Amino acid sequence: MKKGIVLEVHDEDVTILTPEGEFLKSRKQKGHVDIGEEITFFPLHQTEKSRMKKVHSILISRWTMIVAAAIIILALSFYPRYVSNQVYAYISVDVNPSIELGVNKKMEVISMEAYNDEGRKIIEQLVEWKKQDISKVTTDLFDVIRQQGYFKENREVLIASLINNETKSSWKTEMQGKITALSETIKTENVNITTMESTLNKRTDALKEGLSPGKFIQKEKEQETVDSVDTSKREVIPTTQVKAKPSGVNIDAPKSEKTSEIVSKAGAEKALKAEQKEKKKDRKEARVNEKAKRKTERNEKKAERKMERNEKKEERKTERNEKKEERKTERNEKKEERKAERKEKKEERKAERKERRQDRKEDREHIINERKKDLKKKENEVRQNIKLEKELWHH
Repeated sequence: MKKGIVLEVHDEDVTILTPEGEFLKSRKQKGHVDIGEEITFFPLHQTEKSRMKKVHSILISRWTMIVAAAIIILALSFYPRYVSNQVYAYISVDVNPSIELGVNKKMEVISMEAYNDEGRKIIEQLVEWKKQDISKVTTDLFDVIRQQGYFKENREVLIASLINNETKSSWKTEMQGKITALSETIKTENVNITTMESTLNKRTDALKEGLSPGKFIQKEKEQETVDSVDTSKREVIPTTQVKAKPSGVNIDAPKSEKTSEIVSKAGAEKALKAEQKEKKKDRKEARVNEKAKRKTERNEKKAERKMERNEKKEERKTERNEKKEERKTERNEKKEERKAERKEKKEERKAERKERRQDRKEDREHIINERKKDLKKKENEVRQNIKLEKELWHH
């Protein structure tokens, strides 16, 4: 058994190059075998003489270099496209419209997604945003938001940047600079701007919750604040020991006040927990409703796309049938033209043959007449000679 690289694949056998430079054939193995694949095999017979080994080794080394160069060229040609289509950061913008922008290494926007209906309407009004600089796209985005009057209804703007941990710090700094410049521009609208920074993992958690990354991070911070307040409330209240009860002094009053204070704090804590639970339930219902709404919209769009595909398919089928009929008509016309041409040529050949026959007939008649004249002339000469001989005889 030997090892080698597949060079040619035929119906029943394959040609294989061994590390020793031999070109051998082997029966085709079960399954799919690709050219360039290394396999183990039993050789059928040696296709080249041993004296050609050196030449083969040179050829295969050149072939290997050509393949390696081709692979490098392909990799270099596809790398810029890969880099330009890879998301390095997400920028989440929440006013009332909630929109997320995906940014590549060149700080160009390559994706834009809405988290609510208002966001979808805003995106529909943006044109030529793909592969444009993040500064230009965000400026255009806030121009549309301003024109729609959202800054008058809502004075709170939330901008969150979610950047890959593996991204270089210089790139992060430049991106934060762009976000800061954008924030300074929006401040002229007299709105409150909150900027936050996190990792891409937060985006995954936000998608699970059905929230935009910015609102999810803000909710986490609010929850952390509430938890810290709850922790401070749960701290043990320090007490002082009373050694003796002086006469005429009622020591039970402070105790009752302290007890009522603890009870009121416990009630407030319980009410706060109930309120948080209710809010959590409302958020969960809102997420479920939003998820169901998005699912319905996706199904509707899917049905529309399917209908469009079917319509286009029917149109293409009709066009193909029309073209087929046109080609058939053209073929029939050409067939008739060729038939008419053949008929004309046939008539011409027939007339030519008739003319040639007539010419040959005339030639034959002319030759016969000439021969008759010659015979008659010779006959006259013979008669003349006979006459002369007779005259000479009589004399």
